[in-house]
Amino acid sequence: MNPGEKRAIADFTDSNVINVIVAHDPADIDIAAFGLDAAKKIADDRYTVLFSNNASPDKSITMSRLDSGTLFSIYPEKVPGHIDRITITATHDTLPLQRATVLKATINNAVTVDAKPHLGDEKAVMLLDLYRHNGAWRLGAVVQGFAGGLAALVTHFGGEVDDGSASSPAPSTPAPAPIPSAAPSAPVSLSKVDLRKQQVGVSLKKLGIEHEKAEVLFVIDGSGSMAKLYSNGTVQETVERIAPVALRLDDDGTMSTWFYASRCKQVEDLTATNLEGFVARTLPSPGAKIGARETGKKGFFGGAVKEGGDSIGYGNNEPVVMNAILDAEPSHRTKPLVIIFLTDGGIDGSTSKEIIAILQRISIRPIFWQFVGVGNANYGVLRKLDTIDGRVVDNAGFFSVDDLSRISDDQLYDRILSEFPAWLKAARAARIMP
Repeated sequence: MNPGEKRAIADFTDSNVINVIVAHDPADIDIAAFGLDAAKKIADDRYTVLFSNNASPDKSITMSRLDSGTLFSIYPEKVPGHIDRITITATHDTLPLQRATVLKATINNAVTVDAKPHLGDEKAVMLLDLYRHNGAWRLGAVVQGFAGGLAALVTHFGGEVDDGSASSPAPSTPAPAPIPSAAPSAPVSLSKVDLRKQQVGVSLKKLGIEHEKAEVLFVIDGSGSMAKLYSNGTVQETVERIAPVALRLDDDGTMSTWFYASRCKQVEDLTATNLEGFVARTLPSPGAKIGARETGKKGFFGGAVKEGGDSIGYGNNEPVVMNAILDAEPSHRTKPLVIIFLTDGGIDGSTSKEIIAILQRISIRPIFWQFVGVGNANYGVLRKLDTIDGRVVDNAGFFSVDDLSRISDDQLYDRILSEFPAWLKAARAARIMP
């Protein structure tokens, strides 16, 4: 089908599911499905299915990754009446989509929409529409682009960008006039995690590793000296800023998460959907028990009484969590593991020796440690990671900041990822990973 062509779905399939496979190369082109109302605007953000939300609440629209692209399975009979149209889109953080090797949608193995011949400098494009017409579903080839990327696309659909950075979209061809709606709903927002995921992509592009994939694990210091950073919201904000690294680097969009102090505990994986209030739910303050349950009772001073849960103590014991993570590792790993390790220091001489021994021992494995220091505490051996002998490759990096909130997202991601490319190259040269 060429742009502007329309066909009835019933003309080419009688299946109760519409499978749209978008083949795309490079792999980091983001494919999304926007559920729109009769005015072609977002009315219910739960029906925006993309990297941070892979299914609508009723599973009428689901998304999964394939080796060569992205699959949307759409069940028309389940799509609620307020969703009048489903628009499939493609965006990239930095690449004009004309430069993609492949960007083609195939519907139920019967109809194809090839966008690439019709694109210029756009970083976002509406590929096709599935829409209702006289009680039946139809397919329309659209291929309309936007220079401003995902933010401009969402603005076109009536959404808002949280930080106000999105400009008015500049479509490459005039968009059809919207159908008036009787009662327009409030627009949804393009979340900060979406914008930050794009920024991670920019950092990866600058470092020349935009096509790399890795599992990402997050370790968070829960020792007593971190109390102020918990109470003033710094730890929660840091969680929200670091999670997009996993969303961008890892295909499954999850990040295994551990807290540690004297002891350690693995908690629920971080995803795009559970970021809000993650710290308050998991470890609201050093000394709190992880997994404690509300009893519904009030304490002597008025606070809620909890029971159960696991205490990780108050002290600093980096080796205990490092070893626990390694004990949980599979015997063979095909995808590299990046461990982002947040600490405020307090690392003494004996602890430094243990950390050195661990890094030496596992330097033959595809694991890279990125330590992030917050504050002016004693970081011990972390300041000397590049000088550790006895390793097959340099498998760890470190940087510290007095105030993490003063670093912009692009600076933070550049620093978190800066030593990863060199490790990748050295690990492949040493045949630690393919």
